[in-house]
Amino acid sequence: MTTSFEDFARRVYPFLEIHPFHKAYYRVLNAFADGRIRRLIITMPPQHGKSLGASVMLPSYMLGLNPDLRIAIASYSATLASRFNRRAQRILESSQYEEMFPDTAIKKNGSRAAYIRTSDQVEIIGHQGELFSVGREGSLTGNRVDVFILDDLYKDAMEASSPIIRENCWDWYTSVVRTRMHNGSSELIVFTRWHEEDLIGRIGKREKIIPLTRWEQLSEETTDWLLLNFEALKTSPPSPVDPRSEGEALWPQQHSTE
Repeated sequence: MTTSFEDFARRVYPFLEIHPFHKAYYRVLNAFADGRIRRLIITMPPQHGKSLGASVMLPSYMLGLNPDLRIAIASYSATLASRFNRRAQRILESSQYEEMFPDTAIKKNGSRAAYIRTSDQVEIIGHQGELFSVGREGSLTGNRVDVFILDDLYKDAMEASSPIIRENCWDWYTSVVRTRMHNGSSELIVFTRWHEEDLIGRIGKREKIIPLTRWEQLSEETTDWLLLNFEALKTSPPSPVDPRSEGEALWPQQHSTE
């Protein structure tokens, strides 16, 4: 029986605090990992665990399910993307991971195995899979990508407010990211939104984005984008996915309404 993403998270990070919205978040990431969602956008405020879920645990989990996947993590800087990669590698070499996914293994530190392991790229031993990272506007020449994870392509509100940076980001997305994907590729964009004309805003003007409000949507086939939007303070109507009342904080134990 395949380990669920939430169970995976609990095993690789035994002391991780998982609150109700994390459970919903992990349930959606599970559907993405299973291939039930191919194009997913998640928006969430800072410091709520979005990168730990999407850019550290998710690629590790997906490589466990399919060690032949080629997964790319991108962020606003190569340094941050590499940090996600290194944290994912620590999961991949852990004893807990080996118990869950014995067929997915990477070169151990000090090993002479003929496989690549750097802070930007790691290959799965005996399989075609690999995990690589790149900063915004970085090159991916020659790399086929099965799963793209785009995590905060803008550093902060100042960057997102710059028309030049927004245009460069869009050009990189259309000329690099999109050209590395194929018919079977999946795409996850996970952002804190700082500007209406950011990458998500530009995509929304050209392609259909459907808000995720019902759990049944995870099983409904669609070629459109699915959007999971966790507001810092709830303003939209309660839904099965986010049942908070108006004005309620997303994670009050960590970031109160005040």
